[in-house]
Amino acid sequence: GRTDDVLASVAHPGTDYLRSIGGTARRVVWAAPDGLEIEGVLCTPEGDGPFPLVVNIHGGPVWAFRETWSMNYPWVPLLVSRGYAVLNPNPRGSAGRGQDFAGRVVGDMGGADSADLLSGIDHLVASGFVDPARVGLIGGSYGGFMSAWLVTQDPRFAAAVPISPVTDWYSQSLTSNIGEWGNSFLKADLTQPDSTAFSRSPVFHAHRARTPCLVVAGAKDRCTPPGQAREFHQALRARGVESTLVIYPEEGHGVRAFPAVTDFLTRAVDWFERHMPARA
Repeated sequence: GRTDDVLASVAHPGTDYLRSIGGTARRVVWAAPDGLEIEGVLCTPEGDGPFPLVVNIHGGPVWAFRETWSMNYPWVPLLVSRGYAVLNPNPRGSAGRGQDFAGRVVGDMGGADSADLLSGIDHLVASGFVDPARVGLIGGSYGGFMSAWLVTQDPRFAAAVPISPVTDWYSQSLTSNIGEWGNSFLKADLTQPDSTAFSRSPVFHAHRARTPCLVVAGAKDRCTPPGQAREFHQALRARGVESTLVIYPEEGHGVRAFPAVTDFLTRAVDWFERHMPARA
């Protein structure tokens, strides 16, 4: 065929509009507390900042962000269009840097990987790019666990949206269809009272949280059953922390189908705009 044949195209006024609101993306690098180099993709709106920041935490934990449109998460360009910077970090345990780097999360979920994320925020705040009073968290699955976990470890967060989280490694391992994944990645022993199943469960540290949380799950999720979201929500509420629980009746692991995804994105953006507004 001729070289000018067009087999498929995304040229469309809708594409032009999305490109006009999606901001820009660039690679950022920082040092973890132990000196390990950590990188991620920072998506930003127009302007000089300081911006409010939402940290978007991937699942897995062995997965990775690359410079793809929307980072494969629809809330990224949506938040950027509303004036938020979005950091998409690849902490230790992420894919793309070999077995040794991925293996550094095994037995330590919520440990050094947490420090990787917090040091990335510190790096952006120190540069004057991010307003430290307006930093939030969002993520699904393992990212949901980290979004719930970090608010129990650090009071700096103005808002969080844990999606399909693990919040109690005991009930997770005994109700999930991948229960042994959590036990093996944490090296948890449910028979031992000092196990990581206890020490790394957000529900048992909820008394330390101060962050308003929008906790989201799918009623048909067999990987991280919706009881995980409910446990964290009720643990927060018992301590007087603002929390809203949203369980979508037809969704599974993540909110993926319409119209549920539209409802979820509306709630998530509203949560951040209410607790850490991008514009006065």
